[in-house]
Amino acid sequence: MSLLDPVHLPAAAESFEALCANDLKKRFGRGEHAIDALKGVSFSVRRGEVFSILGPNGAGKTTLLKILTSITRPDSGQAWLDGINIQKSARQARARLGVVFQNNQFNRYLTLWQNLVLHARMHGLSANEYEPRITTLLQQQGLYQRRNQLTEPLSGGMKRRVALIRALIQQPAVLFLDEPTTGLDPHARRELWATLADMKSKTTVILTTHYMEEADALSDRILLLNHGRVIEIDTPQALKRAASPHQQYELVLNAPEAQAIQAQLRPMLPEFVKIQEDNPYRLILDACDEAAFWQMVGTIDAGVLNRAGRVTVDLEAVFLSMSALKTGAA
Repeated sequence: MSLLDPVHLPAAAESFEALCANDLKKRFGRGEHAIDALKGVSFSVRRGEVFSILGPNGAGKTTLLKILTSITRPDSGQAWLDGINIQKSARQARARLGVVFQNNQFNRYLTLWQNLVLHARMHGLSANEYEPRITTLLQQQGLYQRRNQLTEPLSGGMKRRVALIRALIQQPAVLFLDEPTTGLDPHARRELWATLADMKSKTTVILTTHYMEEADALSDRILLLNHGRVIEIDTPQALKRAASPHQQYELVLNAPEAQAIQAQLRPMLPEFVKIQEDNPYRLILDACDEAAFWQMVGTIDAGVLNRAGRVTVDLEAVFLSMSALKTGAA
């Protein structure tokens, strides 16, 4: 069995989702200075999926993560992790979760191996359990040869991988990653992406990130959180389609025939066509009839046509438009 495999549950618990939240509410302060960080958050996460929580600063992400990892108690509502009520059985729930926070906290006077052993012992694991697990995880991450080095001189990318190993030692059913690639260079970020992609279907991952490309590449589903409320939950593809302009199509032509083709198409193009300044061979048609668009595309030689279809925004555009979505009243 792989060390990344989730723990096996009794048959009676198999019907539970990996994570469920029901009407979670949390208020900080009192009176007119009170802040409602969460205003009734409900969702569920399927076993073996990467589930991302996105939202602007102040949306309630940190409060939500603290509740789900039993650091903070909600004012009302319940949450279950792997079938265990987090509020009623916090110790049991903590035994089934792993967490990688933004800041990698290690004992600077201990070696990489000693830091991992310390964590394993704090979670009640015996040497027979943690030694082979740590060895295998270090080998998987290419860090076994560095096991006797101090953690302080390690690069940011290596420290983040050590933090991930530490979170996996107890074979968590659910792994929480709070902006795991913040501060990493592009190469280290891509390496961590590959690791997380390899974990899909082996454990459930809850991810928060400000990198839209990261959420798009890794997520099976995304929860959009704003002002303490759930705005939407869906796949990255569905979220982008829903936010894309209706009846807006693009036509991308190959050079050098593009200008001649544009002249040929001019009688068929509506007057509201736009040519992108950064790409003179990309034409955008607003409020275009779909049938008319594809009829026009059919007149273009295949060797000249690069791409044609409906314009779809990226996930960053979805994120930036969140304030205009269904935020609801406070």
